[in-house]
Amino acid sequence: MNTGKQINAMVLVLFLTLIAVGAYTIWDPFRSDDALSVQNEETAMFGAETFAMNCRLCHGDRGEGGQFGGRLAAAPALDRPELQGIVDGAFNRAAFDINYRLVTNTIMCGRAGTSMPTWGESQGGTLSDEQIRQLVVLITEGHWELAQEHADDLDAIATNHATLQMAAGSLSSDATTITVSNAGPFTLGQYIRIPTTGAEDERMRVLPSQLEIERGVNGTEAADHATGVTILRDGAPVLGRPSPVLSNGALVLEDGPAATLSERAAAGATAIAVGDTSTFSIGDVLQIEDETVRVTRISRGIPTTGLVLAKDVGRTPSTVLVSGAQSISEGTFIRLESELMTVAAVRNDGATGVTLDADVSPAATGISVSKATFLSPGYQVRIGDEVIEIVGAIDTKQTLADAIGTAQTTLSLSGTDNIEEGIIVRLDDELFRVRRIVQPARVQIERGVDGTQAASHTSGTAVLKAVAPPAEGEPPVDDSTGQTLLSTVTADGTTLDVTGTAGLAAGQSYKLDGETVTITSVEPALVKVERAVGGTKKAAHSRRATVYDGNRLAVERGVNGSTVSVHSADDALYMTALKVDREQAGSKVAEHARNTEIFLGNELNVARAVLGSTAADHLNGVPVRSFPAPPDSPATNLGPTCSQRAVQPGQTPPTGPTPTIPANATQIGISLTVDFTIEADPASGPVGDFVFDVANDGNAPHNFRIIKSDLAPDALPVSNSAVDESQFDFVGGFSVPALQIGETKVVPANLVAGNYVLICNVPTHYELGMYLGFTVQ
Repeated sequence: MNTGKQINAMVLVLFLTLIAVGAYTIWDPFRSDDALSVQNEETAMFGAETFAMNCRLCHGDRGEGGQFGGRLAAAPALDRPELQGIVDGAFNRAAFDINYRLVTNTIMCGRAGTSMPTWGESQGGTLSDEQIRQLVVLITEGHWELAQEHADDLDAIATNHATLQMAAGSLSSDATTITVSNAGPFTLGQYIRIPTTGAEDERMRVLPSQLEIERGVNGTEAADHATGVTILRDGAPVLGRPSPVLSNGALVLEDGPAATLSERAAAGATAIAVGDTSTFSIGDVLQIEDETVRVTRISRGIPTTGLVLAKDVGRTPSTVLVSGAQSISEGTFIRLESELMTVAAVRNDGATGVTLDADVSPAATGISVSKATFLSPGYQVRIGDEVIEIVGAIDTKQTLADAIGTAQTTLSLSGTDNIEEGIIVRLDDELFRVRRIVQPARVQIERGVDGTQAASHTSGTAVLKAVAPPAEGEPPVDDSTGQTLLSTVTADGTTLDVTGTAGLAAGQSYKLDGETVTITSVEPALVKVERAVGGTKKAAHSRRATVYDGNRLAVERGVNGSTVSVHSADDALYMTALKVDREQAGSKVAEHARNTEIFLGNELNVARAVLGSTAADHLNGVPVRSFPAPPDSPATNLGPTCSQRAVQPGQTPPTGPTPTIPANATQIGISLTVDFTIEADPASGPVGDFVFDVANDGNAPHNFRIIKSDLAPDALPVSNSAVDESQFDFVGGFSVPALQIGETKVVPANLVAGNYVLICNVPTHYELGMYLGFTVQ
């Protein structure tokens, strides 16, 4: 190649190189912007995970604010354009930087006087600086679709990806029962959501166990009632709990506690939530504080058969033993936990392996069986043609005073009342025959205390609590301990044989007729026993284990319309057996423990359009997701937090006595607004004394500073996101404590002629616009 050609080639290469460099120079900023955008989106993705786990329960799943997101109403929206630096519809870098710092500071430090906690680890919170940075990127970049995706994933997992499966193919907007693919993961009182064709989900609530009621009966007024308020059964004791008897033999007929409210009941509510509805009946009259109500209906969100398994069920059996037959017939669709079954047949010959231990007369209210522990309260059993419902084991009212192993033949009991030589008692599954009562329960006493006179007391004398008598017009006081003397005690005796020690304690005073005594020590009863009778096995038993009356059970006779009959020892007890087709509707076979509740299929009774949503029609197949409930009573951040440092680091806040407010001072109304501005009425005044009435009308704590300066109000020097007050003379205002939301404070000041700037100097607040020029003429 000659020299000319070489030169031409070199020129061409140089020309192409220049073109390539120029093209790269033009393209590189776009490449850089693309890389930054990808990086920010990845960072926001991590922030979305943190937001879904920690923030959405107050601010909404996609930052739309608690009021619109069905969460904490006071939580502000975070999807606001200004937090993304949008001013008048356009991006503003300065505004973005200010809001970036504001969001960072708020997450790190929280907001005193609100429910916003301190999240930064350096401030005692749980989030690292990097996690906070990721959250800030999510909020200021507006990647709310990522937050919604994470919320959807978490809430779908919580319901095991359940879908709507209505028999008609869709759910109408007025229906109050929904059918889902698997109701197993759902719980009473749970909030759920179903997507609509619009932007919003419909929120629903699985009903809790509740009583639908008629309000304000018997002339009372409907009122608000708080969670935990006791519900009294009007003029009747609680089922299964005897009313106490007073020392004069009178029965205490005051209202008996039936339950407590598990949720607040507003005055306009037509239902009240209770933990357990099993002891209530339609028509019950109840007392809730000063209001009387009547039960009109009993409902719960997860329909149940009211039955439980009577035996464990493995993976293979197609026949299950259940506690009764009500609510179930051939073809009934039932659910045990997450497994669905169809009832193929209902039989009444389910073998229990339990027999009667003794004959049963028609008048008997108890039976003795070969294995009492097999039969739980509520179980219905068939003996011959009679159906009997188990009320419960018969309690001797005594307990084991000391734990025993398998070798002991002497029991320490709380007492010997209801226990005689020769009877059989039961501890857990083991039966004992009482051979001899070695010693009854005893207490040692100090006689004639409180100025009373020691006297003789006969067997059967009640041991009563030494309580003050009721004031005039007050109800009688329950002073019963349930214990009596087993033998006569003389005036100089210091040992009492008593029916039991329950309710008696050393150091406490008690009444015997007109004498007051103080118990100095308590001794349990000692009983000699034969172990493991009736083929039962020896076992260890814990202290305070209940002593039952052998294998005897209290029962209700002739239930379900059956006829009370005579029964003989060794008669077999049968229960309801269900032949079932398992693994229905795609569910998985599973093992189920005894006493597992049997539900009716996959139905849920729900309240529609809750938490500010709107009822809508829904097609089958749409997801039914959980909706974690908003916090009921979130704690208030009491502060002070780092976001409310009143002065710069290293400075000492102004101190001194509060000046006296002078007469004839000029009154200036100051409003610290929700828009992070300061308003003054009027905005000027004459030389002399001023009184600034400062009101925090915003949604964050503020302070108030009066600075004399000829600088423009928006031109004050800033350091560490706050005005550097060291460059000015302090004129007036307050820094510590901060002014909380809704509070007001009076600030007196004596001002000379000149220009002033009124500011809030909580870090970032001045940069957000909390400044105002003020003139003194």
